[in-house]
Amino acid sequence: MSRLSRSARLLKNAEAALISAIEIYNKPAFAYREETFAILALNAWELLVKAKLLDQNGNDPRCLYVYYAPKTKSGKTSKKLQVKRNRTGNIMTMSIDGCLPALEKKGIVVPGPVKKNIEALTEIRDNAVHYMNASPQLAKQVLEIGTASLRNFIELGKLWLDLDLSSYSLYLMPIGFLPPLGTATAITISNDEKNVVNYLASLMRQGDDDTVPDYHVSLDVNISFKRTSAAAANAVMVTTDPTAVKVTLTEEDIRNQYPWDYQELTKRLKKRFIDFKENDKYHVLRKQLAVDPQYMKTRYLDPGNPKSSRKDFYSPNIVAQFDKSYTLKR
Repeated sequence: MSRLSRSARLLKNAEAALISAIEIYNKPAFAYREETFAILALNAWELLVKAKLLDQNGNDPRCLYVYYAPKTKSGKTSKKLQVKRNRTGNIMTMSIDGCLPALEKKGIVVPGPVKKNIEALTEIRDNAVHYMNASPQLAKQVLEIGTASLRNFIELGKLWLDLDLSSYSLYLMPIGFLPPLGTATAITISNDEKNVVNYLASLMRQGDDDTVPDYHVSLDVNISFKRTSAAAANAVMVTTDPTAVKVTLTEEDIRNQYPWDYQELTKRLKKRFIDFKENDKYHVLRKQLAVDPQYMKTRYLDPGNPKSSRKDFYSPNIVAQFDKSYTLKR
């Protein structure tokens, strides 16, 4: 059996760290839940970014080293850089803050919302030593930031290194059993935690970039409980299978699922890519994708008459498919 490359080994470790973060977060009772999740999730991100950086540099570990300019005997700064070592004598590697710019220098785009999301995770980790238990307000922020982080990780892991996490059920659960956010006002929290909460809120308010709809700073998570007579709920997807269970969608549901017309889709793609043009290449790709009902829905003036006036509407999910053919803006 051939030995895994450095990049592949780091990628496996990134996957393990992410799964560990989710498993710990989803434990019924874990007093340090939010802080531990942030530590492990950020570790997963750093390993993923380093794996990609190694992949871009032919698995040469020197691309990860931290270098510095030592002082000469005369006290001047040497022009020859040396690797920096830790207390054990091992070579130090860059943190994620150093790896992200190094990756972009290689032409790999890291979407803005992903950077903001990682910044939020970093802030939670760095301040974890200042308090023992997160308040409900901070817990909800960590859930929303963490949920976005999982989605970002899955998307970039697949895009960068063909990481397939489809065999896992990746979701964060405990917020459904937390007390309502309104109860947080009755809980006294330290000034340190207030600062963290306010800073995270400022990152989340900056919002997501419409030009990169697949990546997010945070995702709003709302949970409601509804009485039902059904023994279990069924997952549904758009399909042409005649044996599938039929589900009726209202006009409002369809517009929510397919909100963009041709002009809006084209405008967003122009903002997203540096080499996009409204030409034959675009039209061929769009028509190929439009065959799939998860990407495009045709609405008729007279729904019962396919010869009546029609207009096509597109799902935002179609954008990820164009990523394979065009270059993202930085």
